Amino acid sequence: MTVIVDTNVVAYYLLGTEPFVDEVRQFWQTVAEAWAPAHWEAELANAIWMAIRTGVLPREEGHQKLDMAARLGIQSVSIRSLWQPALTRALDSDAAVYDTLFVELAAQRHLFLATFDKNLLTKFPEIAKRPGTLPPN
Repeated sequence: MTVIVDTNVVAYYLLGTEPFVDEVRQFWQTVAEAWAPAHWEAELANAIWMAIRTGVLPREEGHQKLDMAARLGIQSVSIRSLWQPALTRALDSDAAVYDTLFVELAAQRHLFLATFDKNLLTKFPEIAKRPGTLPPN
């Protein structure tokens, strides 16, 4: 499957976050190609930092998790090609631009966005899908 992947799907997979871990493990077994706006890397590094800071993840495992993320093979797309229409989507939907960048990439590529973000699932149901509900393509 080729898909746009939200940072939360990556973070939940790497951190083994319940109740999402089984769904994301199955999801990654079906992914042949994954894409995301380039800022996903900063978002993920921040999520790992927060997990360490709150005691969810030992400090010594932080860099290992980022290495694991790199091995997932997610292709980063420059935000420059997305930011104008993502801003319009954000203004029209009252969703954050950080999030509408993912939606815009999915729309431009005619792909689904795998996400657990309830706001995106509600506001963009034709594009945003939970990983476990994605149809194979």
